[in-house]
Amino acid sequence: MKSTNNQLTPFGKLVTKALIDQNMTKSELAGQIGTSPQHLSRILHGVRPGEKHISAIVAALKLDPKKVKKAIAA
Repeated sequence: MKSTNNQLTPFGKLVTKALIDQNMTKSELAGQIGTSPQHLSRILHGVRPGEKHISAIVAALKLDPKKVKKAIAA
């Protein structure tokens, strides 16, 4: 999930789409999972791995675990 540019990872794209679909901001999600919006952004862009937050993100957005696994593996 490591990225060297400012593009979203496949997991970041999945999360961003879910945020739009649920009319939720990244700041709101960050608050729900107990991190800062900046750290969440680093996770979604692949700068930080975010292992300890991924399960909370999946739960907060009710993401399909199969899609998450596929996105993280990409």
